[in-house]
Amino acid sequence: MKKLFLIPLMLLGLPSCGGTDRETPPSKQPGMCTKEEMAADGIVRLSKIEVYPQFLDEYIKYATEVGEASLRTEPGVLTMYAVSEKENPCKITILETYASRKAYDKHIASAHFQKYKQGTLHMVKSLELTDQTPLNPANRINNFIE
Repeated sequence: MKKLFLIPLMLLGLPSCGGTDRETPPSKQPGMCTKEEMAADGIVRLSKIEVYPQFLDEYIKYATEVGEASLRTEPGVLTMYAVSEKENPCKITILETYASRKAYDKHIASAHFQKYKQGTLHMVKSLELTDQTPLNPANRINNFIE
């Protein structure tokens, strides 16, 4: 089993951001672009993925790459944190937060997300996406890559 129980799916990329309308310096972290503030239409989502066992290692590479690229380069991707179950590492849960619906739409249209999506279609046994409501909206995860 891999040392990837906590797959910091804060995946591949460059430390600079793509175009953003505004900057918020307090959310700038080492190796990350400046992040947007969470808007009223921001998205908090749990992605529950089951991967076929024979593809687990390859899936983790794809997921790690897309998560890192998203966090490093997309101002509207606030969190991408992935974990796998200790007893069944083929069951992966990703906490994703997006500053707005526009940021989410931009993310799923990005080249790095499309590479991940197309490259892993045959690896995924099941996928469940559920939007969440934070119990305490003031409590945010400060997700970054060194």
